[in-house]
Amino acid sequence: MNRYRILSLICFILGVALFAIGFYSGEIQGGIFVVFPFIVGSGVYALVGFILIFLAILLFTFGFVSNIKTDETYDPSKPTKKSSVKGGGVVLIGPIPIVFGSNWKIAIVLMILAIILALVAFFAFRIL
Repeated sequence: MNRYRILSLICFILGVALFAIGFYSGEIQGGIFVVFPFIVGSGVYALVGFILIFLAILLFTFGFVSNIKTDETYDPSKPTKKSSVKGGGVVLIGPIPIVFGSNWKIAIVLMILAIILALVAFFAFRIL
């Protein structure tokens, strides 16, 4: 792990700890609107906790950016090494799954996963 990720983890843990102290002291309240959780706070614990969580996200992003290596001696006339990446994803908009993938094997696995997730969501919300 590089130093940005370690600092990010420390900031995140401290932010969550301050949120817990704020919940205990009554400065912070939370709830769920439709399916989105939210936190509302007024006080020092809430302010510093939000700042630390935001800083953790920024440091985590910088950790990925610092791993990118630049090549100063790039020559466009030389052939570059080709690499291929295989991947895919599932987007659930309500009960409707949208599946995309770079090859058929990944797409089929993701279709099965999307059907399972849609059924789990249907039965979970039907029971509630």
